[in-house]
Amino acid sequence: MIKKILTYSSLLIFITIISCAEDEDIVASPNETHTTSQTPNETETETETTPPPTNTNEVSITDEILNLVNAYREDLKLEPVIKNETAEQLAIDHTVYMIDQGQIGHDNLNERFEILKTEENAQAASENVASSYPDAQSVMTAWIKSDDHRKNLEGNYSKIGIAAIKNSAGKYYYTQLFFR
Repeated sequence: MIKKILTYSSLLIFITIISCAEDEDIVASPNETHTTSQTPNETETETETTPPPTNTNEVSITDEILNLVNAYREDLKLEPVIKNETAEQLAIDHTVYMIDQGQIGHDNLNERFEILKTEENAQAASENVASSYPDAQSVMTAWIKSDDHRKNLEGNYSKIGIAAIKNSAGKYYYTQLFFR
């Protein structure tokens, strides 16, 4: 019976998630396609010889994204979201994973949500991802223009984790992880 309840509970959290994995092309730049893990000018040889990404979350951009998220939410009379260390570390880890994969996605999403549920008592969560946008304003504009991403920005959430990390070619990858 407990196993059924846990499975049902996990299913409910998953159902409440507005995942945008199928809409990745909405946030991808015109130069990036959904099906390839390389940019048009990148070859496998170049990828192998290029130094690895620094895997350093760029705080100035993540702070700017947080300010833009909260300004957007304020315009809609929604409560602001505040940074959460657990969510931020999960966002960083996922962003590094996407860089390693060479593409954006929501792989292992349930694992991140389970960690938030266990460590932060999260009741609901959602995630936005993107790549190739050069700055906070451009990625936020893309997320706002996308119905699914906008729903996450406008969701009933109180906490956020944000990552913005450049790959070895200098291309940004982003993750926003919301929860309450």
